[in-house]
Amino acid sequence: MSTKRLFILAAVLIICCSGFSAQAAESKSGAQAAQAAESNTDAQAAQASESNTDAQASETGAKQKKSGKTQLTVYTPQQLCCMAKYYYKKTSKDGYYPPEAYCQEEQDGTYTIDLRERVKDKNGDFHYATYAWYSLENNGKGEDTILGSSVDLTKYSKVYTPEQLCRLAQDYYYRMYDFYPPSATYTANADGTYTICLFEVVKDDGRCEHSSTCGWYTVDVCGVGQDDIMLQAVDINP
Repeated sequence: MSTKRLFILAAVLIICCSGFSAQAAESKSGAQAAQAAESNTDAQAAQASESNTDAQASETGAKQKKSGKTQLTVYTPQQLCCMAKYYYKKTSKDGYYPPEAYCQEEQDGTYTIDLRERVKDKNGDFHYATYAWYSLENNGKGEDTILGSSVDLTKYSKVYTPEQLCRLAQDYYYRMYDFYPPSATYTANADGTYTICLFEVVKDDGRCEHSSTCGWYTVDVCGVGQDDIMLQAVDINP
C-alpha cells in the first residue's frame, strides 16, 4: 500500500472518530440537560406543593381565628352529674351538696339533671325533694330550668383522673393534719367513685416493714365524698 493511501485512510479514520466523539458529547450534554430540567421541575413542584400546604394551613387557622371556635371538652352523663352537684354546692347559699343526681338524655341530645334527695314526710312516706333542674349540653353548659338562668358547670367543677384525686387527697390530708402521706393508691368502684388509701411504710421494733394507713377517702370524679375513717363528708378540692 502506498504512503499516499495510508495518509488518506488515516485522515478518514480521524474524521470518523471526531464525528463519533462529537455525537457522544452531544448525547451526554442532552442527557445532562434533560436530567437538570427534570430535577428543576421536581423542585418547583415540591416548592409549589409546600407553598400550597402552608397557604391552606394559614387559611384554616385564619378561619378558626375568625370564627372564634375552640375544641370543647365533652363530658359523660355520670361526670355531668358529679359536676352538677358540685356546682350547686358552690353556688347555693347554704353550700349544700345534693346526695343524688338523676340524669336523663333528651331527644335533642341534651341532658336533664335532677339534683335531689330522698326524704320521708310526716306520714312516713318517702319521696324525692328536688333542689335544682339543669338542662345541659355535653360540654357542661346550659340552663337552670327552675331559675331560668344560664349555667356553666365548668366554672366551678373539675373532673379529675384517679391519679389527680390521689394527689388532691394527699394535699388535703396535709392541710388537715400537717403531715404529707408519702404514698397513695386507689380502687375504682362500680358506682364511678374512687376509694383512695393514704399510707406510709414504717418499720417496727423487729425491723419489719409494714404499711401504716393515714386516711381512707371515697370520692367522686369531682373530689367530693366521704372520709371512710371519720365517716363524715369530705371535699378534697384545693
